[in-house]
Parts: sequence; C-alpha cells; structure tokens
Amino acid sequence: MRKIILAAALLLLLPMVARAEGQLNIVGKFLGGGNEFDVAQFTEGAAKVAIIGIAANNQRTSVAFAPNEWHSFAELWQQARGVNSATWNSVGNFKETGTDEAALLEVAAGPAVQFTITGKKGPFVFVLQPGDYTQFGAAVRQTTAWTAE
Repeated sequence: MRKIILAAALLLLLPMVARAEGQLNIVGKFLGGGNEFDVAQFTEGAAKVAIIGIAANNQRTSVAFAPNEWHSFAELWQQARGVNSATWNSVGNFKETGTDEAALLEVAAGPAVQFTITGKKGPFVFVLQPGDYTQFGAAVRQTTAWTAE
C-alpha cells in the first residue's frame, strides 16, 4: 500500500500527461489567487488513494490519504466550514503517512477556508472562498463514498 500511496501522490504532482499505470480521476478543481487546489482519486487494481494537491508558482505538492485516513480530511473540512469569523482560526492538521515526504496539511478557517501543505518544497497555501463551498463539499462527499466502497 505504501508504494501505491507514493505513486498516487507523485502522479498528482506531475502535469496531466498519459499515465502508464493506475488511473487518476480529478473530482474537484478549484482556482483562486493564481493557485489551484485539486481533489483526486487514484486507483491501481484494487488499491485506492485519495489525494489533495495544491499548484502554485508552477510547482505542485500533495497529500495522499489511504481509504481509512480520508475521514480525517472530511472531518477537518466539516469543522472548517462551520467556522464563521472575520479572523483566521486553526481547525486542525493531518500528517501524511506512507510516503517519503510525509507532508503536513494544516487547515484554518475564518473569512474562508485555508489549506496549507508543508513538505520538502516548503509551504503551499490555497484559500477556498465561500462561493466554492458547495462544489468543494460535493467533491469531498464523492471521495468519502468512493473510499468506503
């Protein structure tokens, strides 16, 4: 499974090109502040990995979730969505497992929801605006159902 998680995370880091093994399905793509945030599902045979990724300044980073870890992201999202504040408040974090990078995802909420992924390439930040919450929530729910299959 570690090999599958690492392969899935690497695939999201690459620009969209033909892939020799496995299948990457982007279920949500969000743009803001010149950055991109993706919610993706990777399958290879019976193995599944959920991925979130941020693209900024022509670089990409991601966090991979084994099916039994995805609920951690879904819970962070639900908590963040419930925050209504003019100032940023820390919601929580998730430390990636099963990869060499072991990136850290931090979630903050207030006037919007901020995702920060810190790894070997440094911090990548994406701010999801309230107007995207419905579509983002749908991508999270779809991935939650997919990881439970």
